[in-house]
Amino acid sequence: MLDSTKIRHEIARLYDKNPEGWHVLVGRDRSGFYDALISHGTEAWQLKEYQVNPYKFVGLGSKLPNLPAGPLISQEHPFGLRAIGLDQMKEIASVLDDPSSMSELAAKLLSRRPVSASEAVESPAILQGPILQSPRPLEALSSAHTKLDARLRKELRNLVNRDLRHTVTPYI
Repeated sequence: MLDSTKIRHEIARLYDKNPEGWHVLVGRDRSGFYDALISHGTEAWQLKEYQVNPYKFVGLGSKLPNLPAGPLISQEHPFGLRAIGLDQMKEIASVLDDPSSMSELAAKLLSRRPVSASEAVESPAILQGPILQSPRPLEALSSAHTKLDARLRKELRNLVNRDLRHTVTPYI
């Protein structure tokens, strides 16, 4: 198990080397911790995090062992950063009040090839996603995964109780 920040940095590095074919699924577990499943080709990572405040998360994660054959997450458009130019920004502004036109535009933008962070940052705006959400994003993939999920939950709970106890109970 590693600090989730270190895993996120490693994933960002790998994404910048090859921005195509990424998938992200997020949700909350039964303890209220945030779960994220991030996959790219044959590699996948699980992150379990606690939200300290609106700007800070702490957590743990691991690369997933013993993955089943086939894609972990199936979605029409892979996750990625997509550069948005001024023309697309104007188009977005013009269809904000029309849900069907906005859906069509979103699908059109998401069908564009994802780019690295350095390429995206040069544009006036960046579209990030899609990020799929599920009430149970990490249903057991295997018995090894079930054990890993329980271990991550236990270790994160210990971390929060030890270092962040003041954030768990409401102020009086």
